[in-house]
Amino acid sequence: MGWLADKFPKKYVMILIYTLVAASIPLLYFATTPGVIYLFAFIFGMGLGGDYMIIPLMAAELFGVKLMGRIMGLVLTADGLAEALAPMFVGWLHDRSGSYANGFAILIVFAVIGIIAVAMLPGGSRDEPHRHIGT
Repeated sequence: MGWLADKFPKKYVMILIYTLVAASIPLLYFATTPGVIYLFAFIFGMGLGGDYMIIPLMAAELFGVKLMGRIMGLVLTADGLAEALAPMFVGWLHDRSGSYANGFAILIVFAVIGIIAVAMLPGGSRDEPHRHIGT
């Protein structure tokens, strides 16, 4: 993902990353099929690993390096809370319904919302000058 971020606009790499996450989750519906869980782990891992790499790059591009500490503090706190609470929420839904289907569907919706949110960010053209938000 870092190589892609060097070659293409970071915004589009981030969209790819969130698309990988969104596309991997439906594989969990077929987790009992041999090999599917490994395919899920590979695709989801590429997406989530890319997410950790692209967030600071996008933050620097959008807000500049002067605000980087504050921005990353907010983003990483929200990210950490979401990553801690989402599995518990999916487990709670499983306990209530006896199935993971609804929890997986909600995770897919959240990932698609992420894709849409990133698509609405400014930029995307390698030729476009950086316009730092908040500076």
